[in-house]
Amino acid sequence: MNIHIKPFKIVLIAALVVIISVLHYGAIRGNLGLHILHRELFFIPILLASFWFGLRFGIATAVAVSLIYAPHVFLYKDPHSSFLTVGSQILVFNLVGIMLGWLVDHQRKQQQRFLANENLVVLGRAATVVGNEIHDLLGALKNLSRKSNRLQCTELDGDFAHEMVRLERLIDVITSFASSEAENMISHDLNIIIQEQLEHYRKNARKAGIHLMVDLDENRCPSRVDPGKISRILEDLIKNAFEVSSPGKSIRIRSRRGGTYCRVEVQDQGSGIRPEHLPKMFSPFFTTKENGQGLALAASRKVLRDLGGDIQVTSNWGEGATFTMIIPRDKTSTSLAEDAISVATRLNSE
Repeated sequence: MNIHIKPFKIVLIAALVVIISVLHYGAIRGNLGLHILHRELFFIPILLASFWFGLRFGIATAVAVSLIYAPHVFLYKDPHSSFLTVGSQILVFNLVGIMLGWLVDHQRKQQQRFLANENLVVLGRAATVVGNEIHDLLGALKNLSRKSNRLQCTELDGDFAHEMVRLERLIDVITSFASSEAENMISHDLNIIIQEQLEHYRKNARKAGIHLMVDLDENRCPSRVDPGKISRILEDLIKNAFEVSSPGKSIRIRSRRGGTYCRVEVQDQGSGIRPEHLPKMFSPFFTTKENGQGLALAASRKVLRDLGGDIQVTSNWGEGATFTMIIPRDKTSTSLAEDAISVATRLNSE
């Protein structure tokens, strides 16, 4: 999570720690009430650091305060400076920093996700209108190209057809931001979608000298999805993996079912994703490609979240990346299949 750090706030927190430490150690042999008051004042910089900067800074401030407060147990011999008392106070300092910092980080993540969803809703409404208009325009262009005799060159015909395919794909991506419709949802095995895509890419892999490795769950991955949309998402992920893979490298496609979800992973051995880019990978219009639109991954997340799933990415810079599609399993299909197997087993035993 990106946090804008203001030097003034850092200086203020540090100054508070120093001032409170001086007051506390100055009063420790004097009035007991002042001693307790100054001790409790240590919570102020911990609370400010956690509230302003989140978990990491909250813990760092709590640890700094603990190190300053700890010498009591060695320097002074009184009931309020015993190992148990000082240790308990240090524990409370750190618990406050951890709990408040975690709550602040959690709240910020929720706010960011809410804002992202709001942006996707607005984008979805615009996508519905724009997508329909472009779709009508595309249909008119296709009809015009069929009726026109001006495109006599075969190469020009091929270029025109290629651009039409690209435009159709862009329309599919844009309209993915619109509200999902349940009419195309069917129970489908994700392994079949993977195998269909592999048939398309195996030839390309051989030509490029890239090793295409497949590891499918032997128990199948039944899910209730729109096969066309899931296939396009998987196609984009495999295509991206090819674009970052050099000859001799491997691309691994893996499916696994577990709990109530099925997972499909596409792992490459490319250069990976820079750490500062990882939080933005699924943001609309963010792209690291020269001619990219920055819409495909954002649209993929929208489609999968509408299904109750998600898409995630993990990467170490210089070591490749792994994109994981998380899709809810179709329990009905699984139950029917298991019932059928159970019945067949009983019949064979009889």
